[in-house]
Amino acid sequence: MVFALTVTWSVGPERSASAAIRSSALCGGYAPCSLLPFSNHAYASHSSTSYWRMYAGNNCTNYVAYVESTVFGVRTPSYLLGNAGQWAATAAAHGVPVDQTPAVGAVAVWYGGTASMGSSGHVAIVEAVGPNNSYIIISQQHMIGADGYDWVRIYPVASENQWQNWPNAFIHFAVGPAVQSRPST
Repeated sequence: MVFALTVTWSVGPERSASAAIRSSALCGGYAPCSLLPFSNHAYASHSSTSYWRMYAGNNCTNYVAYVESTVFGVRTPSYLLGNAGQWAATAAAHGVPVDQTPAVGAVAVWYGGTASMGSSGHVAIVEAVGPNNSYIIISQQHMIGADGYDWVRIYPVASENQWQNWPNAFIHFAVGPAVQSRPST
């Protein structure tokens, strides 16, 4: 299984004339996602703590706040971000750059009501970006993994994705001194 995960990561996306749907899950669950080249960022042992005043536990907003704080050194915002689908508008209203361009460390946002995301929306961490923004790889909590944790590759063209579509927006919080080196794609 480790070999398959590594090959999936290092080979990158396969393109075909038919643009067939490809499996998007790269790892699922804290244990499988702790094996290189993946990381679970040790969230399982920190999930009972609230970050950025989010609900602790199996929650996408708390996971993203945890990773932004501990991996990327982002300071706790002085304002409440709200539900996941509200993060982009709230951050933008406070001067944080929000756009359609993915970047490693950015927060991927799906608005409430987006297909497969529910009324509160969803947020995830952009872990890698393919050449020319041809895909993103995200880590996320409260989705499909055995314990709600997984890494997924997403393409901009909806018909190429297994189930999770390209985010509605990307938030670019100011990165602090705690930035760690990131795996390359």
